[in-house]
Amino acid sequence: MIEPCWLDIHDVYAIHGEIIAESGGASGILNQGALESTLSKPINLYHYGDDVTLYMLAASYGYGLVKNHCFVDGNKRIALIAVYTFLSVDGIELTASEVDAVSFFLDLAASRETQDQSMAKLANWLQRNSELI
Repeated sequence: MIEPCWLDIHDVYAIHGEIIAESGGASGILNQGALESTLSKPINLYHYGDDVTLYMLAASYGYGLVKNHCFVDGNKRIALIAVYTFLSVDGIELTASEVDAVSFFLDLAASRETQDQSMAKLANWLQRNSELI
């Protein structure tokens, strides 16, 4: 796999700002360190993981943004849109319905599974609900 186009902190800030402007909620960062860690994890996984797929990298973004509570509000929303954006710029379209996607991310937020279990479940769901552009 060629190196993906990564999301950086400016991308995520911009996406979060648009989400809050469109759907409401409080803006602002709750934990800057958690956000930086979340954005670094997929890059580290790409460089040091075994048999890594774009779906696994997207799952890493999604899991981190949901579970690390980086923002004051909109963590599940930013997670979903960041995953969608990452896959899209790397040639994959998320085809799940909005209802299914929201339901999955709500379940992910409430899950008590381990990080590895949750990320594997998310990666599998993304693969089943996506197609190459």
